[in-house]
Amino acid sequence: MILLSPSRTIADSLTALASSTAQQLEHVWDEVGYNPEERASQLSDLLRQFRNLCDDKISEERGVAETFRAEIKDAQEELQQTGKALKQLVEPQLLRDTMTGYSLTDQLAALEQALEGLRKAAEMARQDLTECREYLMEAHEALGLELEEQWTDIESDWTVERREAFHVKVAETKQNVSTRTVAVVGLVQDCQHLMHELRIDAEESPLDCRIAGSVVRAKDDTYMLTSRLETDTCVGIGSNVLEDLSHRAAQLTSERKLRKTRLQEIGTEIGTLWEKLRVPEDEQRKFTQGVQGLGNDTMFKGEEELLRLHKLKGDMLGKLVVEARERIADLWDETNTPPEQQRSFTPYWEETEALWNDELLDKHDDYVFVLEGRLEQMKPILRIIGRREEILEERMEYEELQQNSDRLKQRGAALTKQLMREEKMAKRIKRELPKLSSTLVDKLQEWKTEHGEDFSCGGQIYLEEMERQEEEWKLYKENEVKAKLMKKQEERTKVENRFGGQHKKGASGKTKKPLAVSNR
Repeated sequence: MILLSPSRTIADSLTALASSTAQQLEHVWDEVGYNPEERASQLSDLLRQFRNLCDDKISEERGVAETFRAEIKDAQEELQQTGKALKQLVEPQLLRDTMTGYSLTDQLAALEQALEGLRKAAEMARQDLTECREYLMEAHEALGLELEEQWTDIESDWTVERREAFHVKVAETKQNVSTRTVAVVGLVQDCQHLMHELRIDAEESPLDCRIAGSVVRAKDDTYMLTSRLETDTCVGIGSNVLEDLSHRAAQLTSERKLRKTRLQEIGTEIGTLWEKLRVPEDEQRKFTQGVQGLGNDTMFKGEEELLRLHKLKGDMLGKLVVEARERIADLWDETNTPPEQQRSFTPYWEETEALWNDELLDKHDDYVFVLEGRLEQMKPILRIIGRREEILEERMEYEELQQNSDRLKQRGAALTKQLMREEKMAKRIKRELPKLSSTLVDKLQEWKTEHGEDFSCGGQIYLEEMERQEEEWKLYKENEVKAKLMKKQEERTKVENRFGGQHKKGASGKTKKPLAVSNR
């Protein structure tokens, strides 16, 4: 049966089966007593069931064939895509819809055989590219950079050249990470040293807290970051970290400079008083050994020593009074003290030297202390005023630049540099000026509430000066708008005057043709 064709096998088998079945049915029907109609009905039902059985078998086998075709199609697509990604040639016959002389089973076997070697190479390439992509994505996230789309595609090209390109990109990124990390570690250590020197509590600032916990010592005694990503206890290596750390380092350096300057001033004054008051060297040495670093405790101890020394002033009254008065005169200038307030300090105007005593000197010293305190209170406001005045000047400079179109005639780096400078100016004017003005108004109002007088600068009440500046600026902008409108009107008038008479008749009596107007 196996050697015969299916059609002949089925025909022969069914003929024998039908003959045997018919004989048996005839015997049973005779025995039962079926009439011809009943026998016809039974026979028809039998044939219908047999036909359904044949149809089901055909459908089942067709499904098997379709499954083979689907698997072949998937294998062909995989073969084509894998070969394309690996840049390897694939035998064209394997990709045809039908392979002459091959059964579906043979076609699938041939495709699986061809895929066997490609799959291993593809898996190695995919794993290599996946590892590269994962590193690039993590590194770029840490650096705060966007990874280009070409480095996220690891499916279209698995060639050696593509893998080498990924490796080169990974090497470049590792270098960037290393360079950024080294710079961050250096800035963090600078900030840590300054914070330690200034005795700054890191918990008072989120950035200082991250700075304090960012660096640890490695086994080889080098320093490393605790994390490449920004956390609550580490600054990371993000895109803004160098700017933030540089700014904080500058702040700490400035604070260090201010404290050193103030301590130097205190130290100079203490040294002068020690010399004048002949303070024993052991007392001087004890005090010097008790003050270390640039913390607030050192500042406090210096101020305390000054107060102690001021109380010891008993000798050299005349000279000390004169020096105190000279200092008072200087402080009056620095604090913009009005003449009526100067005259209200009557000890200053006491000219009878016979009445100069410790009490008078103490009043002078106390007044110097008050003026110096007043000056210290004024300095933060004066610094804000100074910064605001700088930005006001920058605002006018920016307006003048915007009106000068010649600046845009520059080329290359010069134009780029100019535009970047203007952009920074605009940002400072837009962001910093309103904040400074708002802060300054609050500070000036607090000053008036606390001292019972307006804050003056340069002989002017600065709140009134701010109002005047604002009015002048509004007037300037209004005039600028008017000037632009007038300029446009003048240009429109010129055009109308130029072309308004074109349709009038000339001397010959003929109508002149209108002049062609250029669109340039």
